[in-house]
Amino acid sequence: MSTINPEYWLTTWSQSQKGLGLFPINDNNHTVQYIIPINHKGTRVRLSLGNYYSKESLIISGISISKSEKGPFVKLRVNNKEEIILKENEVIKTDDIDFVIKADELLYVRIYYPEQPEAQRSVSGNTFGVDPKRFVFGDYTETEQHDVDYNYVDEFLDDEYAVKFSHEFKKFKQRYTMTIQGVDVYIDKIAHTIVAFGDSITEQNHWVNPLKKEILKSTENNYSLVNAGISGNRLLKKIAHLPKRAQYFGLSGLERFEHDVFLVNDNVSTVIISLGVNDLHQPGTDSFFSIGELPTFAEMVDGYNQLISISKKYKVKVILGTLSPFIGYTKDVKNKEKEDLRQKINFWIRNNTEIDNFYDFDKVLKSPENKELLNPLYDSGDKLHPSSIGGEEMIKVIGIEELITE
Repeated sequence: MSTINPEYWLTTWSQSQKGLGLFPINDNNHTVQYIIPINHKGTRVRLSLGNYYSKESLIISGISISKSEKGPFVKLRVNNKEEIILKENEVIKTDDIDFVIKADELLYVRIYYPEQPEAQRSVSGNTFGVDPKRFVFGDYTETEQHDVDYNYVDEFLDDEYAVKFSHEFKKFKQRYTMTIQGVDVYIDKIAHTIVAFGDSITEQNHWVNPLKKEILKSTENNYSLVNAGISGNRLLKKIAHLPKRAQYFGLSGLERFEHDVFLVNDNVSTVIISLGVNDLHQPGTDSFFSIGELPTFAEMVDGYNQLISISKKYKVKVILGTLSPFIGYTKDVKNKEKEDLRQKINFWIRNNTEIDNFYDFDKVLKSPENKELLNPLYDSGDKLHPSSIGGEEMIKVIGIEELITE
């Protein structure tokens, strides 16, 4: 009988994938190296791999990990096989291996993508990686470091979205962490993964990172906080004009919630939901977002209730964050109606009896002179996104003890 206790797996790092099919990145016959920061010590390791935004299977011919860029690199398998086929929408865990790792170490992950049709290329990823490297042609998952191939922004003439955005986003060609969704470590006690689920205010890490530091400081290796934020993400809708592989703002919160929170991460104990600002401010500001997409109060409440219901199904604590001000971020399109809706939603959140708690981010971030505006002291400069100082203020309304009480 296996001695592995499933309750001892902790997700030390994860990311929510979005569709990067807009960006002409083709990894065919290339080995790509990613660096993942590890926050917890463990004796075994496994990865979560995802192909969430493709409608085709993705083939991986080899994947390996190391604690040093110089190696040695150790092969990972799925069902004891080196070749891994990630089906459409799928997230899978690799087989776990003995691998002692410490907090604050870096995990180097190499993935070899074999030659495959353009439609099958890796399009699911996010921006949380550190210095990804794409090596020259070939499989280098078990060999020494090789020369980096910087010429991998390819033109796909039969992909109208890739052609349209290829030049605009060329400078971002090395920012993405593709395929990898999470890293789990096996610890020596019951594990608790806390998930921050939201939009750019979450993804930018200004409140998530300081909260993560407080949690790590206050616990003994068995609590983690992972970031499931996607810039531009909305609770109710995705970008209607784009195919799934190009949903760079992510699928709607309703669509991705169960996948990004509970299928990717292990032993989730709490989810903090801070989502909804984009549902209000985006409509009418761009050709991608018609003003007809502005939701009603009832639609927003129904969306939140669906997330609450899913959370209760998994028997976890669910916490909602109030919506912070955004007036002035984009052009004035029905801003009075949008602001009235924001105030109504926040009142509902503050008085909700179905959730375990709420964090009043609006109260912290709003201007003392005008409740419709972000406080200039906490503004990153665009009237919507809090600065790092604003993020520090946000976590002052979060009770650490509540999050780390079993």
